[in-house]
Amino acid sequence: MLCSTLSGITLDCRDNVGGIEAVYIAAASGSIVATPTAGAVAIGSISIDGGTGTTLDSDFQTYECVKQTGAMNETGTFSEENGTVFYTNVASVVFNKTTAAKLVELNELAKSNKLCVIVKDNNGLYWMVGNDRGALVSNSTAGTGTAFGDRNGVTMEFTGIHELPMIQVTVSYTN
Repeated sequence: MLCSTLSGITLDCRDNVGGIEAVYIAAASGSIVATPTAGAVAIGSISIDGGTGTTLDSDFQTYECVKQTGAMNETGTFSEENGTVFYTNVASVVFNKTTAAKLVELNELAKSNKLCVIVKDNNGLYWMVGNDRGALVSNSTAGTGTAFGDRNGVTMEFTGIHELPMIQVTVSYTN
């Protein structure tokens, strides 16, 4: 049985790059409402805890990524036996130089029950981790490295699970 209409996927031009540029995070004590149309939602129509007119510059904290170190991946899980479909999004972000301030910030993020996380990739596209179910800090590492050329820094992973693929967020804000 086909549950929807298929339209195919055409071959794109080779004009994209991997990695992420920045992550925007807002703590949510209650609901995150994001109703996509054709897989996308405008930033101003995302509601966090009942608020309206959400913007990246006033409602989110910016976490800039070290070039060529961050990634966002989505894994679809499809169970024929259980009749279920869901997607797990993981955004991994690296910050060089381990400091007490970064560890305190990580701890505050990790204590949050729900985060609204938007990832800006290196193609200038924005993606929502966990969609309206939100995301959590799921993993972190901090280390000094061994040799002079090793990374001294912090890595954080944000994970969200949703029944739909990640939503693209349209943003008029440029950073």
